[in-house]
Amino acid sequence: MHHALLAFAQTLLIEPRCPICDGPWESPLPPEAPCSRCLDALALPSKGLKGVQPLPWCALGSYAGPLRQLLLKLRQPRQGKALTALVQLLSNSLSLPASAVLVPIPSWKRQRSNPLPQQIALGLGRPTAALLQRTRAGLSQHRLNKTQRQANLIGAFQARPLNKQGALSSVWLVDDILTTGSTALAARQALQEAGHRVAGLICLGRTPAKERRR
Repeated sequence: MHHALLAFAQTLLIEPRCPICDGPWESPLPPEAPCSRCLDALALPSKGLKGVQPLPWCALGSYAGPLRQLLLKLRQPRQGKALTALVQLLSNSLSLPASAVLVPIPSWKRQRSNPLPQQIALGLGRPTAALLQRTRAGLSQHRLNKTQRQANLIGAFQARPLNKQGALSSVWLVDDILTTGSTALAARQALQEAGHRVAGLICLGRTPAKERRR
């Protein structure tokens, strides 16, 4: 009995597992990639999603269905492997210039703040810069419409000014989800007022148009 349990434990430790569902890993996928069942369920576009409104943006997929459920789960503890897998898929879908610098959007919450923007930026393997800070805590954006979100974020960010090397010419904001874009626009304004050029936003999920509050 003990030998059987030991053999089973060794199998779990040695056999690669899917970072999302924890099921058996399948060749020829790399061990850190989601299994084919998870990839089929997520139905992610091979080249990601891209758009230009309300600012240029790139996303892994639509913030709906299984991807939405997974992104909500990522904020819970011990989800590092799943996040790493998604960030790698996001990285594969991106085509950024060599001069790109990633700037994560900081959370407004003092407690239980959202760590995902910082983790996504670091996981993409590009230069990062902590140029933004919150000047105040705003109301939760969840139940606000587009106009209320914009008003709630007026003056919410402050950006570090130009350094000795001058302005950063290709700043990409990083967040986990893009909905109305009010947060990203407020962050972009603060960076531009400090002399930096914001090229766009990178995120994991883009809320479908029909679900964005007007």
